[in-house]
Amino acid sequence: MADINSAFQSSSSFYQQSAFYPWQQSVWQKLFTANVTSDHFPHALLLSGVSGIGKKALAFYLAKALLCQAPKTDAKTQQIEPCHQCRACQLFSTANHPDLYHLSTPEDKKVIPVDAIRALIQWSVLNSQMDGKKVIIIEPAEAMNQNAANSLLKTLEEPVANTIIILLTNKKQALLPTIRSRCQTIDLPLPTPESALDWLKQQGAEQAQLMLSLASGAPLLALELMASEQLEVRSTIINQFLSIHAANIDPVQVAEELNKQTSSGKKNNTRGKNKLFITPYDIIYWIDSIVTDLARLAQNCPEKSINNIDYYQSLQQLSNRLYLKKLLQLSDSISKAYYQIQGSINTNLLFENLLIDWQNCKI
Repeated sequence: MADINSAFQSSSSFYQQSAFYPWQQSVWQKLFTANVTSDHFPHALLLSGVSGIGKKALAFYLAKALLCQAPKTDAKTQQIEPCHQCRACQLFSTANHPDLYHLSTPEDKKVIPVDAIRALIQWSVLNSQMDGKKVIIIEPAEAMNQNAANSLLKTLEEPVANTIIILLTNKKQALLPTIRSRCQTIDLPLPTPESALDWLKQQGAEQAQLMLSLASGAPLLALELMASEQLEVRSTIINQFLSIHAANIDPVQVAEELNKQTSSGKKNNTRGKNKLFITPYDIIYWIDSIVTDLARLAQNCPEKSINNIDYYQSLQQLSNRLYLKKLLQLSDSISKAYYQIQGSINTNLLFENLLIDWQNCKI
């Protein structure tokens, strides 16, 4: 089960994988093995769960199994899985299976447009080219605009024979209720901390416990953090944020310094030598993470609920010197900031306001 070793797989690698993740075994039993045994499979599935737990990998492996011409029982897991040897499996592994349709957001767009759904619907009514099932994967489903979702709804209401639609979502509630009601929803849970840690260690992850904590228990996100510059970005942002209380640094000065780092990254579109590329989103995200931890500590939540466990001692001491009400108000402002940075806003002024509010949280 450890054949999938990369958190950020290329599109081609999703076709080539030869196993599901270890923590998905019970889901696989319910999702595929049981349905194949009973010779029944729902016409539409909605795989829902947080980012970083392997939804896309599971969907592609499920598609491979559905299209496989000779599924077999794995001797180790006793689960029915694709054979990896038949003509269908070979075509799938090279991303050339004619009965699979994968739809995601176009590179130059943030949404799945209605034209893309219409093209998918036209394909769905065609006969299978290999005299078997056809499978459609749509991800992320919440990226469909209103017209696209309404267009797909007609197909969900009148399903095409032997055609299975698999929708993936990180935000189930963002989908139209009518879309959700016409799919069998499978809520994919986080793996247990023990299984996630074991898997991360098998991948050679250093500081696996910290990585998993920062990723809120999502192992693929933890592995991605380890392989990126985000740990260094995180410490840079958090240390400057905490310095406002720890060293009485002027919040306006901190905001200006943070904004300079993001401005240089935008302006040059490259990282200079020994320079970190920090985005406005990074700043909001890691400030949000620290404020959330502080709010939990201020409400006497246990240590295991804290994400930034390497800052636990300093955060615990600081939480006793903050107004909880103002901290929660700051948290609300941070939530709004996620949307504000997507528009044409003065980020320096935004950071100033947030950091001044942060300074005012102190008792």
